Amino acid sequence: MTYLNANFGGNFSRSTGTIRLQSPTASVYAAARSSQVDFSASANLDPNETSSGFSSYDIGTVRASSGGSLDSVSVSPRTLTLSGDAHFAMNLWFDSDHDGEYFVWSHNQFTALGGDVYALGPCQGNGGCTEHGSLTVDENTPLFLIPGCNSILGNYATLAIINAGLCTTIPADTHVARWVGIDIGGSSSVNPTSGSGSASL
Repeated sequence: MTYLNANFGGNFSRSTGTIRLQSPTASVYAAARSSQVDFSASANLDPNETSSGFSSYDIGTVRASSGGSLDSVSVSPRTLTLSGDAHFAMNLWFDSDHDGEYFVWSHNQFTALGGDVYALGPCQGNGGCTEHGSLTVDENTPLFLIPGCNSILGNYATLAIINAGLCTTIPADTHVARWVGIDIGGSSSVNPTSGSGSASL
C-alpha cells in the first residue's frame, strides 16, 4: 500500500488521492500517476511543520526470523529542487505492535503512534543534512527513533543494531514502511523558517 501524505496546519494526514492544501503562509501538493509521484511544499514563517510526500508500506522486515532482514533502502529523485529551509528526507516506520497498520489514524488523520516506532533518517538540504542526490539508509546509517531504542542507546540506533535485536521497542519480524518527502520545520521567533521544495520520483 502506498499513501500520499501531508503535514499541514498541525495535522499529519494520508490519502490515496491527490492532496492540495493552501493557506496564506504554507502550501502542500502530492499526486501519483502510474509509476510516478510528484510532491511539493512551501512555507513562509508558518508556525507548523509543513511537508508533503508519500509512504510505501511493507517494504521489508527487520529482525526477520526466516533471514533476509531489511538492511538497506534507497530513493533517487527524478527531479528535485530545494530552497531555504526545505529538506528532501526519508524516514522509516516500524509496525512494532504487529497489527498490520502503521500508527493510529482517524479518518486518515494521524492520532497516535499506537505502539509503533518511527525513525528520522537522512536528508538533503541546509541545516544538518548530509546526503546529496539519492537518500540511503544502510545498516550503519544513524537513525533517531521515537520512542527510543532502549535505556542504554536512547533514541539512536542503526538497522544493524535493530536487526541484532538490541532495540526493545522493535520486536522480531517487524514490518517496515518508508516515508519520502519535502519537509519544512515549523517557524518560531527563535527559529524562523521559510523555504520551498519539489520532487518527482
